[in-house]
Amino acid sequence: MKYFITAGEVSGDLYGGMLMKVIKQNDADAQFFGLGGKTMEAEGLKSFAPIENLSVMGIFEIAKKYGYFMDLLKEA
Repeated sequence: MKYFITAGEVSGDLYGGMLMKVIKQNDADAQFFGLGGKTMEAEGLKSFAPIENLSVMGIFEIAKKYGYFMDLLKEA
């Protein structure tokens, strides 16, 4: 089975990695795609972008990256 999983910051990456580990125990053929960091990638995630590129705060920072986020959404 293929799973799409996303984390936008470090704690989400940690919990996502733990979730992926449990899924793999029940589904040896599991494939993971989405957005995540080093922990999730270590569990086999094929990430569309580095998690560091997702962290933004404030309306102006979000507006500056709007095109980038829209491109990621289309790819996903």
